[in-house]
Amino acid sequence: MRVFALMLVLAMPPVMAQQHKTCAPCHPKESQGHAHTLMARTLEPGGQATILGTHPELQLKLGSFAYRIYRAGGQDRYAVSDGASTMDGVVAWAMGQGAAGQTYVLEREGKLYESRVSFYNDIQGLDGTLGSPAGVPKNLAEAFGREMPPLSVTECFQCHAAAGPAAGAGPAKGSLAWTKTLVPGVQCENCHKGAWKHATARAAGDMKSARLAKLKEASTEEISDVCGACHRTWSHIQLNGPRGVANVRFQPYRIVKSKCYDALDRRIGCTACHDAHNRPEGAVVNSDPACLGCHAAKTGGVPAKVCHVGTRQCASCHMPKYELPGSHFRFTDHFIRIARPNETYPD
Repeated sequence: MRVFALMLVLAMPPVMAQQHKTCAPCHPKESQGHAHTLMARTLEPGGQATILGTHPELQLKLGSFAYRIYRAGGQDRYAVSDGASTMDGVVAWAMGQGAAGQTYVLEREGKLYESRVSFYNDIQGLDGTLGSPAGVPKNLAEAFGREMPPLSVTECFQCHAAAGPAAGAGPAKGSLAWTKTLVPGVQCENCHKGAWKHATARAAGDMKSARLAKLKEASTEEISDVCGACHRTWSHIQLNGPRGVANVRFQPYRIVKSKCYDALDRRIGCTACHDAHNRPEGAVVNSDPACLGCHAAKTGGVPAKVCHVGTRQCASCHMPKYELPGSHFRFTDHFIRIARPNETYPD
């Protein structure tokens, strides 16, 4: 088993191997599956970004501003020109590796910036980054991107990377130096808080200190809070917004609105449909077993009597998709309901 785990780690991309080589010997199945999930690749260092490797030259014209993202000398670079002057920087990080697209964290003169334009898979090209000011930028600095203060850096990277093993005080959280200490991608530590301490204590034979909370015993609400740390909890969106279709991508908030949601019933929890350890890129979630776990029981376990139209994939009707303006992507609405044709988005 341990030989298999070592082979698994050696086969992983270098940016992922650091934590997995610690956890894989005891958890080979989870490590093997997780290595191929989108979450594991939600952050890539510049120069190693897969999308930019397959698109080594990207261009966009936005008003009088010309954008260019290109690979040169082992680096991914980002430049914007107004015809008279140019601002450029290094793509330090590529954020996002899912079906929707990818945004870039730029390094320029010791500061970090969020790119004003992002790559979108649907159009296989660049367009304005979600959340950026609408319309044409007012000047070259605004066209380049948004400078990221330490709090913004911390919030973004905590959901796209994991902290390494504790090693003294280290760089200040949210600093450029701090980002370079992180393990790219969502790793064991992101969900299993204390995973590093657990592994260290177990290796030392301190089984009491090695105890780690078992998420498989957590309630639906507790799991929602774990996932909501990045996907936003119900309370966060309820208090702060956004309102309207802009909240369709915050799944923990949307599912709570469902009539069938029960904070204590694990059959409606995130992990009923989503296996965080083993959802290969491009895999479609099969919602039917989770739905029929409740609904089929009321009809003697005969699935055919549950659906009046006989359609498989319950989610295709009861969890409709909505396109968030500017996203070039249709997000699944996790508000489970009887969706009516041409209905407006139920906020």
